[in-house]
Amino acid sequence: MGQVAKGTLRTPPMVKGLPFVGSMLAWRRDHLGVFLRAYRQHGPIFGIRLGPMKGVVLIGPRYHDFYFREVDRTLLVPQLYRFVIPMFGDVMMAAADQQRRRRHVALLQSAFQGGQLAHYTETMVKEVDSWLDTLGDSGQFELWDAIEPLVMRIAASALLGPEIRTRVDQFRPLLTDLARGMEFVLPPNLPLPKFFRRDRARRQLSEMLRPVLDERRRGHGRHSDFLQTLVDHESLRAEGTEVQIGMALCTIFTGYITTAAQACWTLVQLLRHPRHLTSVVDELAEGHIDLHTDPNASLSRMHSLGWAFKESLRLRPVMGHYARVNARDYEIDGFHVPRGWTTMLCPGVAHRLPEVFTDPERYDPERFSPKRAEDKQHPHALIGFSGGFYRCPGQAFGTNEVKILLGALLSRYDLAPLASEPKPDFELGVTRPRSPCVIRYRRRRS
Repeated sequence: MGQVAKGTLRTPPMVKGLPFVGSMLAWRRDHLGVFLRAYRQHGPIFGIRLGPMKGVVLIGPRYHDFYFREVDRTLLVPQLYRFVIPMFGDVMMAAADQQRRRRHVALLQSAFQGGQLAHYTETMVKEVDSWLDTLGDSGQFELWDAIEPLVMRIAASALLGPEIRTRVDQFRPLLTDLARGMEFVLPPNLPLPKFFRRDRARRQLSEMLRPVLDERRRGHGRHSDFLQTLVDHESLRAEGTEVQIGMALCTIFTGYITTAAQACWTLVQLLRHPRHLTSVVDELAEGHIDLHTDPNASLSRMHSLGWAFKESLRLRPVMGHYARVNARDYEIDGFHVPRGWTTMLCPGVAHRLPEVFTDPERYDPERFSPKRAEDKQHPHALIGFSGGFYRCPGQAFGTNEVKILLGALLSRYDLAPLASEPKPDFELGVTRPRSPCVIRYRRRRS
């Protein structure tokens, strides 16, 4: 793997597609299906066209090493993330200046560790308790319609503080309009209705956050949320209010939408596999789990639920792909990949390789137990949270949130099995279970 003189090797075999648009229409309907079929036909390296964009897809841990190692060298980040600038501005992954971009990401990494993470955990427990208290003794709920707003309330409370938490019913639909305006392939400034709604939502969200930031800077009260971290950070203060707003919106958006989707998949797959659900429920009952007295110690004892979360991350990763733009030509296993192409990874295909995961199509959370630890055989076997320097800073936050939410729900209620798995939905930029998916529950007797 490395640089190569242009023209000496052939480019990767291309997925057959339509004139001008390539595989874009099929890809919009079913990301994973397109990549899976291409892998089975062409192997671990293949080319694909998505509208005006041409790219190469690399499948497998060895190629993941190359991808994460070459980011900010052969593979560039901000050129691809220009599509989020209308949503969040020139911040974090979209920041053109490498030092500034890495400084933003490092700030996020420090904000989700140690005592700060412990504080967030307490907030999660309170919000989940409030939701469970509304369920009564028995009933049913639509999965996404229940979990998505709950995770939004957690994110608002933990990350943006009481000022936004009290207005979350106004904040949440605006963030949804922002999400629906995400566009990976088409130019983000086309005169499309979804882009008009995106831009209006961005203005209104900024109007909500700006006075809160002004009040925080005046020092009226102390807070322990992420917004206060942005206010107190010296170099970020120098970059101005708009940068702080962009980072706040980007963090809460990526944190809440991905966590909500992965929580839903984790519950769906447990309800499709009663034996593993029983293991989780038994461990919760017998493991001295007390999220109110000692939440962090209790989280560390939720082994079976943690394995189930990882297995959902393996089989149903909410990110359909990762992508970077090639700064220069490179050679990889006999293929020439041109400058200007996009290099992509697909977690959903890579997580199904039999040389990495035993019987990969089978749902088997115990593959992540210490005895087997299949994800530890290679550092980039499981890439549901990406990898390298730009690995998701909120991994521990999201993992704890799913364990608290589902642990509390399954401790209190018996849930009816699901007869079938819902189809995936890609509308909001992540892969989530399509509605309707009705969950029926009954309070468990002590």
